[in-house]
Amino acid sequence: MTDGMTGTRAVRAGMLALGALLALGCGEAGSYESAPPMGTDRGGSSSSDGTGSSGGDFAGEAGGPSTGGGGSSGGDGGGEPDPVPAGQLTAGEWRDLDHWDAWLDLIGDEEWAPLAESWGWETTGRVPVRVTSGGAPLANARVALVDGEGRTEWEARTDVRGEAELFAGVFEGAEGPWRVEARAGEARAVATDVATDGTPVEVALEGAPAARRALELMFVIDTTGSMGDEIRYIQAELGDVIARAREQAAQRFDLRVSLNYYRDRGDEYVVRSNPFTADVSSALDDLAAQGAGGGGDFPEAVDQALMDAIADHEWRDDASAKLCFLVLDAPPHQEQAILARLRDANRMLAAEGVRVVPLTGSGIDKATEFLMRFLAITTGGTYTFLTNDSGIGGDHIDPTIGEYDVELLNDLLVRLIVASVDA
Repeated sequence: MTDGMTGTRAVRAGMLALGALLALGCGEAGSYESAPPMGTDRGGSSSSDGTGSSGGDFAGEAGGPSTGGGGSSGGDGGGEPDPVPAGQLTAGEWRDLDHWDAWLDLIGDEEWAPLAESWGWETTGRVPVRVTSGGAPLANARVALVDGEGRTEWEARTDVRGEAELFAGVFEGAEGPWRVEARAGEARAVATDVATDGTPVEVALEGAPAARRALELMFVIDTTGSMGDEIRYIQAELGDVIARAREQAAQRFDLRVSLNYYRDRGDEYVVRSNPFTADVSSALDDLAAQGAGGGGDFPEAVDQALMDAIADHEWRDDASAKLCFLVLDAPPHQEQAILARLRDANRMLAAEGVRVVPLTGSGIDKATEFLMRFLAITTGGTYTFLTNDSGIGGDHIDPTIGEYDVELLNDLLVRLIVASVDA
């Protein structure tokens, strides 16, 4: 693997710093209006289909900061903080599924392999699937990777481009021969002699019913004390994102949202769960009322939050798109029972067709970055991360990826949401 190098930074630092200062001192109450774009180019381009920009060698250093526990800030005591406007936080995106050879090189590199292996995820046995009906992409088709004994190894559902990701041996060894089974309504099809080396599989399901043009939009948010440096900004950004998604939905698709919050064992709550609702205004009010507190050590209850997301929510079976944005700055506890629960949640989310989109904040370490990328890969999602360009919050590590664009966080998330519904 070639030596890592950072993408070029043509950063309009003065404008971003000014924006951060204005956010700290001049926010208007209740404002969810987006500021003009101030994204910065680090090479490549972010495409409108929701994928990351291409090109560039990997960069970054092993390890990274492992701070982020402790402390509390915002919302859980003292006076009410001044509201801040959206359009301040900056972020990037990287979809490893679109840079597969680079990902395989990365997890095979002697510097990074131990970090990848520490979680027990194995992603090399990839089977990308594309399902069509009448020559057009078919959303929400169920697909499964099945071995020669008829055992289901991995399940997923197609997105609006008809694409899904299947894997062999994610959590334990597995052997073929393999076949892909696809179904939608009464339509059935099978592809045999399937390779698990990343070779795409095409399946036609003639006469299959179209999925409902609907989006299930979930946010799972870490509200422990370590999020205190960014929680008010994240609330403003997500409020803006959800409001803009509602505007899009009014004319283009049916929208339901679910906002859920988690901390850690021993805190005021472990998971504060809310069902899906079409009442976006109430969801926004609930988001604005949250504060950061608790935690104490570095790891948090990520496993319980994700299990709640899939096991304790009723996702519409016929929705054409399902997204789960996981907003956090710390990993789960690395205990066997906890990792087993996390793996079960991962498998269940993939089978339901829920694309997990992690959004990492200040304080995460390299091990957490790799785990989040595993979750994104195995559910067909993408990895997003806050950057230092806004000047807001603590330090953000440089992800070990190629060149990418720095975008305003709210614009980036809206782009991904729209892309999940538009083929």
